[in-house]
Order: sequence, then C-alpha cells, then structure tokens
Amino acid sequence: MRRQNIECRMQKAECRGLNIMAVLLVLVMTFFGTATLQAQENEQLLFDEANAAYNNGDFEAAIDGYTKIEDFGKESAKLFFNKANAYYKLKNYPMSILYYEKALALDPNNEDIKANLQIANLTKVDKIEPLPQSIVSKGWDAVKSWLSPDAWAWLSVALLSVVLIFLFVFFVSRSMAARKAGFYVSLVFVVAFVLSVVIAAQSRHDYLTRDEAIITTPTVTMMSAPTKSGEELLVLHEGTKLEIVDRVDDWNKVKLPDGNIGWIKAENMSEF
Repeated sequence: MRRQNIECRMQKAECRGLNIMAVLLVLVMTFFGTATLQAQENEQLLFDEANAAYNNGDFEAAIDGYTKIEDFGKESAKLFFNKANAYYKLKNYPMSILYYEKALALDPNNEDIKANLQIANLTKVDKIEPLPQSIVSKGWDAVKSWLSPDAWAWLSVALLSVVLIFLFVFFVSRSMAARKAGFYVSLVFVVAFVLSVVIAAQSRHDYLTRDEAIITTPTVTMMSAPTKSGEELLVLHEGTKLEIVDRVDDWNKVKLPDGNIGWIKAENMSEF
C-alpha cells in the first residue's frame, strides 16, 4: 500500500509538472504570437503613413517611412516598388532603378514594375547592350520569371497535394480504370512537382546569391586593377547596372552586361 501511495504521488507530481510545462508553452506561444501581431500592425501603420506622405507629395518622408520598414527586415515587392516611385519623384534616378530592380526580383511578372523600370532606365547615360543568350538559357529564365520564388514554392506544395490525392485514388479504388487514371495522373503531377521544386530552389538561390549593384555617383572610372594607379578602362555613369564578381578591400571587381570587366570603388555603388 505504501509503495502504491508513493507511485501515486510520483504520478501526480509528474502530471503537475506536465501541466506547468503546458501552461508555460501556451504563455510563450501567446507572447510571441502577440509580439508578431504587434510588429505586423506597426509595419502596416508605417506603410500607411509613408503612403499618405507620398500622396501628399512629401516624398522624402515617404522614403523615410519605407526605410524604417526595411530596417525591420521586411522585404516585399510592394514596399520596394513604392520606395522606387518616391525616389523617381525626387529625380534620384539611380536609387529608383535600384529599388525597381529589387521589386522585380521579388515579383518578376509584375507589369507595373517592368514598365516603371523601363521608364527609369531611359534616364541612364550608358546604353550597354547585354551579351546574347542561348535559346535554352533564355527559355529557362523566362520560365523562372513566370512566378516569384515564393509563388513557385507554394505551387510545389499544391502539386504535391494533387499527387497525394491521386495516389490515394490509386490505392483505395477497386476500379481498374480509376486505378490506372490515378497512377498516370499522379505520375504526371510528380514530374510537374519535381520541376517546380527545382525552379523554386533555383529562383530562391538566384535571389539570395545575386550580387549586383547600381552606380549611384554621377560618373566613375572603371580601372584595370583595384588601385588608382591602374589603367583607366571606361567611364560609367549613374544608374548603370553591374554584377559584382570579386572584392578586394574597398574595391569591387564588376562585370558589365556586355561582358567588360574592371574594378570600381565600392563607395560608388549600391548593392542589391
């Protein structure tokens, strides 16, 4: 009897411990949920205030508001697009091009972003023709641009759900025709699922690893080496888009769309 009583007390203690842990877990989840909701509300308030400033013609205040949201680590095509528009209104064309490019990276199929970027690019002095792409490379880039990286990821989830549904039909159906249909349809969607996963991963990788920049100073000289004593190669102007391929101290080795390579001081560009 005594042993049984001890075991009962131990079980009650364990139950109390589990109950306390459950309560603490609920409190922690509630705290973080409330904090997240509050942060989202603050971001939306800043966004609304920045939009109001933009509508009132106070473009500098609008940019300040958008920048505060960006400082929270928030990234969205809408945020970058609005900020680009504000920079364009202030005739800060290099920064407007920078943020249109950032917006387009998150929403590559957005016609408004494409149109505004095209208009902003008209302000550039340097008209650099990009190297021609192969048909395969051009087609692959076109497919990736159909959706944003996040949209491709969500499509992968949807396709996987369809695969599971038709596999379920294959395994539970007693009809041979239904089983065949379930098998072949699921096979087709498996291929589509794998392809969407590959594209989503590639798009995300391209976005996270892209090392590009926009020249933000009126003029800059591209050098043959990361030193002022190097040979002067080209004079470039604000708004020109570059790919960064290497870094040495405060110099960036850059590649132009036409394939030319040289060195430019990092202070003369804004990266994205």
